[in-house]
Amino acid sequence: MTVHDDRAAANRGSTLTLTDGGIETALVDRLGQELPEFAAFVLLQSVDGRAALREYYRPFVELAAERGLPLVLDTPTWRANPDWGARVGADTAALAQANGDAVALVREASEDRGDEVPLDVIINGCVGPRYDEFVPAERMTAEEAERYHSQQVVALAEAGADRVTAVTMLDAAEGIGVIRAAQAARIPVAVSFAVGADGLLGDGSTVAEAIAAADAATDAAAIGFLVNCAHPSEVTLGLSASAGAPELERIIGFRLNAAEQGDEGAGDPPATFAAGVHALRSLAPNAVALGGCCGTDVPHIRALAEV
Repeated sequence: MTVHDDRAAANRGSTLTLTDGGIETALVDRLGQELPEFAAFVLLQSVDGRAALREYYRPFVELAAERGLPLVLDTPTWRANPDWGARVGADTAALAQANGDAVALVREASEDRGDEVPLDVIINGCVGPRYDEFVPAERMTAEEAERYHSQQVVALAEAGADRVTAVTMLDAAEGIGVIRAAQAARIPVAVSFAVGADGLLGDGSTVAEAIAAADAATDAAAIGFLVNCAHPSEVTLGLSASAGAPELERIIGFRLNAAEQGDEGAGDPPATFAAGVHALRSLAPNAVALGGCCGTDVPHIRALAEV
């Protein structure tokens, strides 16, 4: 798939594109899996683990087929990068194998249906951050981020992922590095930023500012940008400060949390969550890929389809 074609697939006018939900929390809560370091890719190493992954994806595929909607499925590779892989005993060769196996499993899961209904599915190679927290002394330059993430991006591209997305990025520099790594690997790329309770990225920038920086440094090479791993109210707070900015037109989707940060409860019920996500389209009119992150599962995505 070319960059032009993938950009068109990501922006289908007013057509909703579903995504899956919060894979790690769903694997733990719905399917009873143990994820060391919150690393879902470790499940690829066993028969039971692969079965759990297929069971995670199955209802999202069924929902998209039922509704006749396009679907984006993320690979379970948020932690399948060098530093996090080392924490669970995965070396360079093991990580390359895991990223390749992940693409194959998700593609198989997307095709494992008992009917002949055509389904438009994008297999998205998920590239997670090097660090979970924003510590200025630990942040990478764009050049360092490109070198760090290239191994995973290449593995996902060679395995046949339709595109890659840098997920839960805390500043523009790391996102720029992934974009450049994807350009070198000749695979379409998106960047998804995470924001705090104040609606800002870890370095204090707005989403609009981070998009502007990434586009300026890469000649707008990304197919678009998303926001994930935050509650709709937190994202609303951040985007409202930049309302009307042209950078917000570059947002192609939201994959958000059911609960506000610091809230240990179950979070919003599906209908409330879906209404909050849908309302964000008034600030980001090109956001059509809608789905979930932490604390969300099939009911939340079904509610989005109903909205």
